[in-house]
Amino acid sequence: MRSIRSKITLLTVLGITVAIGVATVISAFSIANLGHSSSEQTLALLCETGKSNINYYFKSVEQSVDTVSNLIDDDLDSIDEANFNAEFTDHMDEARTIFGEAAYNTNGALTYYYRIDPSITATTGEKGFWYTNLDGKGFVEHEVTDLSDDQFECIWFYKPKETGKPLWLPPYLTDNLDVYVLSYNVPVYRNETTFIGVVGIEIDYGTMGQQIKDIKVQNSGYAYIVDNETGSIIYHPYLDILNMPEDERPSIPPEFLTGFKNGQHHIEYTFQGVKKHSYWTELSNGMSIVVCVPVIEIAQVWLKVVIQIIIAAVITIAVFVVITILFTRRFTKPLKELTEAAENINEGNYDVKLDYKDNDEIGVLTTTFNKLITHLGGYITDLTSMAYADALTEVQNKGAFDIALRDIQDRLDKDEHVEFAIAFFDCDDLKRMNDKYGHDKGNVYLKNSSHLIGRVFNHSSVYRLGGDEFAVILQGVDYEQREALKTLFIEMSNEICAFAKEEWEKVRVSVGLATYDPEVDKSAEDVAIHADHLMYEHKRARKKKEK
Repeated sequence: MRSIRSKITLLTVLGITVAIGVATVISAFSIANLGHSSSEQTLALLCETGKSNINYYFKSVEQSVDTVSNLIDDDLDSIDEANFNAEFTDHMDEARTIFGEAAYNTNGALTYYYRIDPSITATTGEKGFWYTNLDGKGFVEHEVTDLSDDQFECIWFYKPKETGKPLWLPPYLTDNLDVYVLSYNVPVYRNETTFIGVVGIEIDYGTMGQQIKDIKVQNSGYAYIVDNETGSIIYHPYLDILNMPEDERPSIPPEFLTGFKNGQHHIEYTFQGVKKHSYWTELSNGMSIVVCVPVIEIAQVWLKVVIQIIIAAVITIAVFVVITILFTRRFTKPLKELTEAAENINEGNYDVKLDYKDNDEIGVLTTTFNKLITHLGGYITDLTSMAYADALTEVQNKGAFDIALRDIQDRLDKDEHVEFAIAFFDCDDLKRMNDKYGHDKGNVYLKNSSHLIGRVFNHSSVYRLGGDEFAVILQGVDYEQREALKTLFIEMSNEICAFAKEEWEKVRVSVGLATYDPEVDKSAEDVAIHADHLMYEHKRARKKKEK
């Protein structure tokens, strides 16, 4: 057993060791890893998350248009060549219906269109259709203009026609609607060989920007969108790109573009005079998302860590100095707890536990005192069990029932939500049984009845209220199955009566079960009274039936 003086010495040495250890560990790991590594991981995580969100959105647009193109292809394949021109008009009506439903369910869709190749228009007279929804009130059909021969101007049409592949276009200003959009266009064919036209959806430029607008890093870090081919910034949360003249719109710096083309994902560059650390990753539509943060803000993180290390070291040393000074006073706390425990026991409260476990004199005294409380509590528990147990049937007595009922009432008074029911039982003809066969047979009758009640309502306590009356308070599982248990009890009692050879071996018990209803019952006692009434109604009904 170590002396208290040796503990003080050991604690002092331990305090100094811990203080130096904490300062060393925090310095080594925080300064080396927290700054650069943490910033890279944060940028990568935010960038990949933004990528997933935007790609998911682009994928939903692609799925809408691809689904429409597939359905249109199938419908075109079903047109009879001999009646092509006549059936093509029906095809356009079907395409309007299909596309309308798809566009309605596409987030951010401003327009959708199905433009027919001029060679097909020349024979069918159909140019296609174009629907817009600029005010958010629903899609309305817009006049279809003739296709220009300028393939650059109508790249959305001629590029899918030329390549036979879907095409995403970066943000552009629509000539007819004067709004900035992105578009996804898919060529459609008849019998997989004859080019018919292009289906496409234009989505709101702002919807794309909304996907990354809330990405924040440190104090002034943000995310933006870059065109992979030109290196121009397509969307920036703090620059009004759309309202800038094209020759004034910013592009990413050369050092970023070089790293970008070399496949480097972590790149440092200077933008508008501020050196930044960034992470980029490609999107599914030929653009990239970039998340950046000023390098100086990362350095500020390191500085904060250094300051925190110094503060932590000072506080740690100061705490251990104070602990050493105050340690001699530590004896008063366990002694005070011992005194308070003794007072609680004197007042009849035996639910006391002392936690002091050191291997010294006070620890030995505390352990002995805890054992004394445990033994004394056990004696009190045994006495309590005897006081609230029915000697004949070994179930709980009326005193225990009254306590249980008061506990429920206390919870009701506190406006707690309590679900419970009360069942009353009465052993029929107990007096006749005693008079005819003797009290020992009547006792057997009572025991059999209480045992059956306990078997059926096996998750609830059984109480003998006196003489031939029993009660059960149902909660939890028994409460949920109360009606089924009541029926089971009646069935089992009838079965026992049918097979019993002697009168006292039968279980002839009337039962009444009442469920607490806060709209009707003002107290737990009201439920008990209701159960008692129902029990007597059951008794009268059974006797009437027996007659």
